[in-house]
Amino acid sequence: MEKKGTRGTIALDYSHNNKLIVESSSFQDFTNFLFTSGYKLGKIQAGFDSLKKLEQYDCIILSSPNNSKLSDKEIEVLEKYVNQGGNLLLLSSMGGDHTNRTNLNELTKFFRFEFVSDTVEDSMNYLNLQRRPLITNITPHIITDQVKKLVFSSACSVKALEFLEDNEDIKVEIVANGGLNTWHRVYDGKDWFEEDSPKIPLLVVVEYYEGKVVAIGNLSMFSSLGREYGFSAFDNNLLIANILKFLTSDVVSEGKVITINLNLDLFHWTNKVLKDQNWENVSDVINLAVKYFKDNYSDAIKEIKRKREEKLAKRIAYEKAQKKIEEESSEDKILEMIPVRKREDLEDIMSALEEVTGEKYEMTIDLEEVEQKAVEEVTEEKIEVEQKAVEEVTEEKVEVEEKAVEEKFIEISGIKFTIEETKEFKKQSGGRHHIWHGKLTKGFKEWLEEKRKKEKISALMKKEN
Repeated sequence: MEKKGTRGTIALDYSHNNKLIVESSSFQDFTNFLFTSGYKLGKIQAGFDSLKKLEQYDCIILSSPNNSKLSDKEIEVLEKYVNQGGNLLLLSSMGGDHTNRTNLNELTKFFRFEFVSDTVEDSMNYLNLQRRPLITNITPHIITDQVKKLVFSSACSVKALEFLEDNEDIKVEIVANGGLNTWHRVYDGKDWFEEDSPKIPLLVVVEYYEGKVVAIGNLSMFSSLGREYGFSAFDNNLLIANILKFLTSDVVSEGKVITINLNLDLFHWTNKVLKDQNWENVSDVINLAVKYFKDNYSDAIKEIKRKREEKLAKRIAYEKAQKKIEEESSEDKILEMIPVRKREDLEDIMSALEEVTGEKYEMTIDLEEVEQKAVEEVTEEKIEVEQKAVEEVTEEKVEVEEKAVEEKFIEISGIKFTIEETKEFKKQSGGRHHIWHGKLTKGFKEWLEEKRKKEKISALMKKEN
């Protein structure tokens, strides 16, 4: 898409009852940042009815429409805008499309993600209120450079959508997640319910054909009303600055100069590629290689681990084989040193002695009997070893089974219960939870206590009968 404006032109949507507007004192800090950073601002007040009108902007901010929906035509225009090189910053807030009575997800489905109709909270790592979780689970990315801690207040989560077909022109990355103690209150289409949601996705970046999209379900991050959770809290302003730079300038092509030691063979091969393919410099080849590694990191690491494991297995097998050969060789040497005496050999020796001494000698040892006894002893020893092995296996099996029975009981705060009891409670109570934020619920403890009383009474009655 050919841009008509200069770099750093941003348009804010004013046509869908948007919450983020520069005239509002609620967003004064963010507005001051835009002006002092040199961004050129515009307003879209008549809707997204023309692709030509949008092309003059590097980035469009569509912030949490309230009780207003995008038309099919507007969704079509916005998708084309991004497809051809435009950039979007999409913002939502707690409850997502359901609470805000809008349809942002009709647009975001093209970019393979959606805003979830929920409110994200944290039971351990939060600021004053659980609905203001502190976020430190941050993935390295251009927009998270130098970002260490964020506050997501009254926010909804995001969800990456899975598609059957692969498309190299669409890349979806989750770059911020909740902690291990995050939970959310979510709308399932009929009712609201609460559930634990560790590492829930919160910030998504999409490279869509020629354009880019960044989406956050956290409008409060831009607010000036609360210093502890808004624009000035922790690294919130740094993240916003990185996002706008990412969406309004060609930061992907920017880089840092570093010194690396390149293998000599790889250096000569790289020079040959530069010459044959008319590449500009070595940096282009290295950047391409690193990008490919980044895009295929999981598969590459799995392949590296697989080859290491194969190599290790071969080395262990070789060492075992060598050890076995050495042991067999040692046994052969020992056996060669032991003289072999057959019955015929002993008879010849006795006959020679009789001729020399004139006395008669008889064989007092039955070699066949000795050999048979030796075989019996070896057999008995083998049977004993096998029997002992069977007993050990049987004992181990019994121990494992007893342990498995014990593990069916779960103990929390000194109270033991079984998995079956949790299922029984949920069924009898109409789906109520037995545990909440790591603690047993009052309803479940009362139900469990009543059940134990009934079991004791039943046991006493059986004993009396």
